[in-house]
Amino acid sequence: MERAVDKAIVLVCCLAGLVMVPWEPALIVALLVAVVSAAAAEVLPRRWGVLPPVAFAAIALALPPFALFLPLAVYDLARDDHPALRVCWTVPALAAAVRLPLDAVVVVLLACAVAFLLSFRTSRSQAEQAAYRRLRDSVQETSLALEEKNRGLRDKQDLEVRLATLAERGRIAREIHDNVGHLLTRSIMQVEALQVVHRDDERVRSELAQVGATLHEAMSTVRASVHDLHDDAFDLETQMREAAEAFTTLAVDIDYRASDVPPDVGYGFLAIVREALSNASKHSDASRVSVSVAAYPAFYRLAVHDNGSVPPPASVLDRQGADSVPASGAARGIGLATMSDRARALGGMLRVDYDQGFKVFVTVPKGDLP
Repeated sequence: MERAVDKAIVLVCCLAGLVMVPWEPALIVALLVAVVSAAAAEVLPRRWGVLPPVAFAAIALALPPFALFLPLAVYDLARDDHPALRVCWTVPALAAAVRLPLDAVVVVLLACAVAFLLSFRTSRSQAEQAAYRRLRDSVQETSLALEEKNRGLRDKQDLEVRLATLAERGRIAREIHDNVGHLLTRSIMQVEALQVVHRDDERVRSELAQVGATLHEAMSTVRASVHDLHDDAFDLETQMREAAEAFTTLAVDIDYRASDVPPDVGYGFLAIVREALSNASKHSDASRVSVSVAAYPAFYRLAVHDNGSVPPPASVLDRQGADSVPASGAARGIGLATMSDRARALGGMLRVDYDQGFKVFVTVPKGDLP
């Protein structure tokens, strides 16, 4: 838009020179050719855009009426990178100086100077705007990269805090079980021993029975609390993310859409995920693995899918989690058999397939686990 405005100003300056020369039809032709040349210089690619003004300058060298509109060609030539092309307009301008009236020559030279300055100013402004846009894009890209890095650090910090919390819950559960539970067990045994010693004293035996009942109730409460702490100390999503971080050669994407997964199912899924990631790392050329866990009304579903490009042996796919291990690839067969055993222990089933990568699919029904 700036260049169009500049060329309109230059064209007005050129039209001012028409009143200083005798009228002839060639002036109309020169005006039309000058406007077409100026428009072509804008729409053509940069390396071809210099041809129309050069051609117009050559015509102006031969035909004096065309020299009146030479400033339009000067505007386009002034922005060219080649020094010779930037000043080639001076030759037809000097030729016009000896062939046109003096006042017309003065107007043409002034218009050429105005066109050159406007072209230089606009080119400089556009270059600065382009540099500003590049700097802005670079700053924005750096800002987005820092934001992504900070988000990753925050996620990692949250994961570490969550793991530390779960580990502390597990430690407390173990401490209660090992210390308080053992003390209560010993107290119960001592009370029962005293009941045997004082079995002839009904009053003492009755009081000891009450103490024993209280200790048994305390033991049941402690046992329930330990189980609750132990169950709360296991979070499947957190444990899966921790397991994924151990495989540095794989980019693991985790899609977790489940809640209230029973601990038994969670431990089984975690073991299967670890084995599947290990297989992807050791036995395939996969670089990325997607892990998906979802809870449906009737079952839990686990899917592990890598992007390996080498299909496994047909015997592996035909087994579909069978108990037998194929003769070839014993290590891989043991891994699949182990995963299948874990799925069956939960009352579910495991299937393997190859679909643009090796895929492990596990379903476990809800309800009473075996």
